[in-house]
Amino acid sequence: MQAHKVGLFSAIAIPVTSMVGSGWLFSAQLNAQLAGNYAFIAWIGAAFIAIIVGLCFAKLCALFPERGLNAKCVSLSHGKDFGMVFAFAIWFGLLAMIPTEAQATVQYLSPFIKFTTLYHGESLTWSGKLFAIIILAIYFIVNYFGIKLLAYVNNISTVFKISIPTLTIIVLLAAHFDTTNLDLAVNHYTASSIQTALIGAGLVYAFNGFQVVASFASEIKNPTRNIPLAIIISVVITLALYMLLQFTFMTAMPHDVAAKGWAALNFSSPLVNLTMLLGLNFLTILLIADSIVSPSVTGLTYMGSCSRMLYAMAEKGQMPRWIAKLCPVHHLSKRSLFLNFIIGIIILLNSASWASLMVITTAFNVLGYMGAPLSLAVLGSRKLSTKIMTLFVFIVLALLLATLPEKDFLLSNLAVTVMMAIYAVLQIKQGGFNWFAVSFVIFLWILMLVASSAIATIILAIVFFLIVTSQRFVTKLGHSLNK
Repeated sequence: MQAHKVGLFSAIAIPVTSMVGSGWLFSAQLNAQLAGNYAFIAWIGAAFIAIIVGLCFAKLCALFPERGLNAKCVSLSHGKDFGMVFAFAIWFGLLAMIPTEAQATVQYLSPFIKFTTLYHGESLTWSGKLFAIIILAIYFIVNYFGIKLLAYVNNISTVFKISIPTLTIIVLLAAHFDTTNLDLAVNHYTASSIQTALIGAGLVYAFNGFQVVASFASEIKNPTRNIPLAIIISVVITLALYMLLQFTFMTAMPHDVAAKGWAALNFSSPLVNLTMLLGLNFLTILLIADSIVSPSVTGLTYMGSCSRMLYAMAEKGQMPRWIAKLCPVHHLSKRSLFLNFIIGIIILLNSASWASLMVITTAFNVLGYMGAPLSLAVLGSRKLSTKIMTLFVFIVLALLLATLPEKDFLLSNLAVTVMMAIYAVLQIKQGGFNWFAVSFVIFLWILMLVASSAIATIILAIVFFLIVTSQRFVTKLGHSLNK
């Protein structure tokens, strides 16, 4: 089985490749628009969230180095009924990112493809969506041949994906460097802008790839050592890159454009548009090429991760068990891979643009993250320090979720509620459903009602965490734990 496993370099490359995707092409502009000079603190905040949640997943991987662990960790600690919401959220959140990455490529290429219109106004045309479906098909084909081919493509492309942003930083700063852009009277931002930018500017979205390494837990050598190292090193590398890109974008911007205020920026392809303003045609060409490579390789990794999550859910009985069949040659579930491909196409056909999917996708991702501290608090060490650490992580995530726009919060809650209702009906028909499992859905609706108050959010998070991680509550879920 070791022949089908990868080492530390690949374990680092997988999350780096996932994090340096479409986020680097769009987030510098969105972050400047929403946070101004506070954009740099916002990046640090997003990286901090990625690391603390990532370490929860890493500790769980050390205990259970299993395929698709991030989708089934709550099922291991609380049973499949309670774990269903988290498994669905983390799987669907990552799945929705696959067409988002394909959309990013099409949106960046649209001004340069003249034989047809790919992007009109603020949405993809039908030609654009067809082009994006072809990109999804490439993701599918590469993943079809297993972790070794995925890791090979990933390792090569990671070097390219780091090199192009690095070159972009150097060339843009050499071409134009104006620190007065950082001190414009027209901009009026406050510390509260940081919280808005974490989700609204796509910062949490950009760092979401930290968790995909947990999906490959059973396919990584020495997971106890390599997974936490991979998460921390990959997040630090990505943070350094994003911070430098943010600084470069804001200081390389022509002063007459920046003088109108960061909120006035409205580039469809921000970095490409900036290089065109500065007359850097060769860099424009490189960025166009990278707009194909960066989102595409991220999409490749997400599709591989999602297929393992869906397999894990099927293995736990949360999805049809016929999905949980591994190909003996490539050691992956090709049925789950195909289903993710089809669902990705459906999501793509029903969305307009990168921005239209980014926020709601992030909502599902954060919902999925919340399962990691809950699971670790039950399965991990009984030490007080573990309880305090996991409680802290859960509170941070609750506060982050509370910043969601009301429309997106409502939509994510409705989706989770409908999915849970369907699951409950199916389970009742098959022999029973533990109604204590709906407690997290109730928590989400209450959180939406009190989201405007940080104090109320913190109190709610503490009370819920202490209840659902107590031995008494876990015992109440004993019906599911034995399945």
